[in-house]
Amino acid sequence: MKRDLVCGILMLALAIAYYSVAAAIPHSMLADSVGPQGLPISYAIVLGILSLLLIANTLLGRGGGVHAVVSAGKNTVKSDRYAALRAAGMVLMGAAYIAILPWLGYILSLALLIFFVAWYLERRLTPWMLPIAAAGGVVFWVIFVEILQVPQPAGLWPSLI
Repeated sequence: MKRDLVCGILMLALAIAYYSVAAAIPHSMLADSVGPQGLPISYAIVLGILSLLLIANTLLGRGGGVHAVVSAGKNTVKSDRYAALRAAGMVLMGAAYIAILPWLGYILSLALLIFFVAWYLERRLTPWMLPIAAAGGVVFWVIFVEILQVPQPAGLWPSLI
């Protein structure tokens, strides 16, 4: 419980500092309606909201908190180690996604990321994982490349055609 409260307070302080830095970004005559501050300020607000939720959740004693730690006893160290290893696995998948993105392109790399994250979290293969991963890659490509006009790496595929 103490750890969550401290983490929430530190993240709230980080959100406030990040917001102040993002708000200080100068406006540009070439900027769109959102401006160069839009995304960083949005990140700061979301981080602040999530931090406040973590603080409130901890203070209200929801989500197990102290009771789960007291009843767990010796298993707490094992579960913390297991959670850290699971988190490290997620970070490694993100790093692999970044590494293969220039070669495989956005759609295939994202579809593979969705597939492996679902498999990693579910701990088994289901018949829906592959179609959902493929659809997710295409949907996010349409959103970012076609609708928002954010260029993404095409990978090797255009050179093969």
